[in-house]
Amino acid sequence: MSPRRPPSRRSLLPLAGATLALALLAAGCAGAGEEPAHVEETNQELVAPSCAPALASGAVPKMHRAMLDTVAFTEGTAGTCGQDGYNTGFAFHCFSSCGSHPRKVWTSGRYASSAAGRYQFLTKTWATMDADDFGPKAQDRAAMELIERRGVSLPEGRPLGATDFTNAMKKMSYEWASLPYSPYGQPRRSLTQTRAKYCERAGC
Repeated sequence: MSPRRPPSRRSLLPLAGATLALALLAAGCAGAGEEPAHVEETNQELVAPSCAPALASGAVPKMHRAMLDTVAFTEGTAGTCGQDGYNTGFAFHCFSSCGSHPRKVWTSGRYASSAAGRYQFLTKTWATMDADDFGPKAQDRAAMELIERRGVSLPEGRPLGATDFTNAMKKMSYEWASLPYSPYGQPRRSLTQTRAKYCERAGC
C-alpha cells in the first residue's frame, strides 16, 4: 500500500524537526530502519544541480559534518531525492532547485508543512538565517547555527564523548523531533541508534 506519512512537528513548531522515515512507523507501513517506500521525484528533480551534495564541501569541519549527517539520518532525509536530502521537502516531495527555500506547503493526508531541505527548515525558520541561497553549503551552516542556538558547542578536532553526546541530544531534541529525548510525541530514534550513526561518521 502507499505509505501515509503522519505530520512533522515542524508543521506546528518553527524550530522542531520533521521526522520523515520514522513517521512511516507510526502509520504502520514500515519496519524500524527501513528506507522510505516511495519518494515523489522526476528526472529533473534528481538532477537538481544547485542541490548537489558536493557543493557542501568545506562548509563545516569534519566533526560538525558527522553531527549533521546524524541529524539527516534521524530526520529520514539522508539519501533521498537524488541529492542526499538537500532537495527533499515534507513527506518526501522533491524539488528541483536550491536557489532559494521552496516556500511551498506540501500536504500529506490531513497534515501540511513547508519543511524543506536536508535538515527540514520551515519557511519561517529559514527566514531567520543569513543566507543568499538554499544550497547545500547554506543548509549545512544554517543547521549548525540552529545547533548553536540550542546551546550545543561541538568540538572541531574530536568526536563527542558518550556523556557530551547525550547532553547534546537532550538540547537538540527541541530542534529536531526525530532525535532522542524529543518532547513532541513523534516517533524518534533511540539514543543507541543515534550514537551509533554519529560514531560511524565521527570515528568515536
